Amino acid sequence: MANDKTPPMWRNFAAWSAVGAIFYIVVLWGAAVLVHGDGMGAMLRSKQLAAMLGLSLIFSTAVVGFTSRKRPISLRRLRNFLIQNTAAIVACLLLIWGFSALARAGALGAMGASDWIAAVTGSFLVFFAFLGTFNVGNAHTGADLIDDEGAAEDLRERGRLFVYSFVWMAACGLLLIGLSLAGPGGVLSPAAALAGALVLIAVLTALGIAAWRLSDELGRTLSREAGNMAFYLILLLGGGWAMLAHLGVVAAPAPLDWLTLFAVLLFVASFIAVGRRKLLTR
Repeated sequence: MANDKTPPMWRNFAAWSAVGAIFYIVVLWGAAVLVHGDGMGAMLRSKQLAAMLGLSLIFSTAVVGFTSRKRPISLRRLRNFLIQNTAAIVACLLLIWGFSALARAGALGAMGASDWIAAVTGSFLVFFAFLGTFNVGNAHTGADLIDDEGAAEDLRERGRLFVYSFVWMAACGLLLIGLSLAGPGGVLSPAAALAGALVLIAVLTALGIAAWRLSDELGRTLSREAGNMAFYLILLLGGGWAMLAHLGVVAAPAPLDWLTLFAVLLFVASFIAVGRRKLLTR
């Protein structure tokens, strides 16, 4: 009689941790070959760098194992893991290439702390928007790269809504990146940054209206709850920062700091609103 019992979670954790460790080492070795040409030997000569890489290996394997502890390993899931993570690495490499091009142009040296924080935040938003759009495309092409059939069906049924949402996220990230590059000595002139910002704000507005019309009652309720939550988070954190700055305790937030804070707290509020309804565990 066949044994249909689900493997214990510790076994799933161990199996996926091993997969994560092997994938991490292969990616690290490939990056070392591309950068140094002699494999990982040059990277491991520095004890500090070797320690950081070792800690990163432990952390990444633990994250992979913990997040996949409820999923028994199989060839299909292993294939999906490799393809999705390869797509994520490609997106990261594109972002690194973009920052490297800016560094060669001398644009990064003139960036202050506020510019850097805005640029990194915007890059993360573009990165996650790319991954989200990638998954929507997978659901529609029938590539069978999404393990959860319910989630894949949801992506197919509400594909336009998800695409609008991810494009909105990417536009928000590009807005922060563009403004961060328009500071004193930046690669963008104020006029060019203003023109680009106005276009992106128009895109954000149009996508927001379109997404609202495509949302069902639950989606609109979550949107209202996220908006209310974002208001109180901004009041608490932004208002607290401004109060302390007025009293001379900390440095006053720069205009770009406010824009970055608005974007970050909006997405934090969205996760809180969704998490309160236990929709993140689907």
